[in-house]
Amino acid sequence: MDTVSAARNHKNTIQTLSGTIASIGLEQSGKKVAGSLITPATWALNYAAEGSKPGAVDIGLWATGFVSAPAAITTSVIKAVMDDDTQRKLSHVRSKEPAKYAKFIHPCSNYGSSAPEIVAMSIANKGGTAWISNIGLWVYITDARGNLVADYQPLDFLKIYRPKKPYQAGLSGGFNWEVITK
Repeated sequence: MDTVSAARNHKNTIQTLSGTIASIGLEQSGKKVAGSLITPATWALNYAAEGSKPGAVDIGLWATGFVSAPAAITTSVIKAVMDDDTQRKLSHVRSKEPAKYAKFIHPCSNYGSSAPEIVAMSIANKGGTAWISNIGLWVYITDARGNLVADYQPLDFLKIYRPKKPYQAGLSGGFNWEVITK
C-alpha cells in the first residue's frame, strides 16, 4: 500500500490523533481557546474539500471534551477507527454499483443512530431503499438533492428494504415496505 492510499484509508484516525496532539499542545502553551477550535477547523476544511459534515456523535464527543478530555479523546480515537473502516467498506460497495449512482450511496450510520438494520427499516418506511451489501455494510441511496430513492435495485446485496409497489401509506404514516433477499 502506498502512502497516499494509507492516508486515505486512515484519514479519520490521522485527523483525530493529530488534532488531539495539536489541541493539547496549544492548551499547554496557554492557548486553550485555540486548542478547542482545532476540531471545528478540521470540520470546516473537510466540508470545503469534500462536502463532508460532522455527525451528531462527532459534535457530542467534541462537546464532551470540555467536561472530560481523556474520555472524549479515547472515544474519539475509537470512533475514528470505525469511521475509517466504514469508509473503506463504503468505497467497496460503491465500486460494485453503477458509477452514476455510486456517489449517492451512503452508510445507514449517517441517517440515524440506531442499529444499522433498524435504520434501514426506517428508511424503507420513509420511502427509501436500503440494503446490506455482501461485505456487511448497511447502505441507502439518495438522489442528487438528497431525497430518498424508492425504486433502486442494487447489484450487490444480501437483503433489501424498500417501499412496496404500489406505493401505499402504512398504518403508522409511513410506507408499506418489503424485504427482498437473494
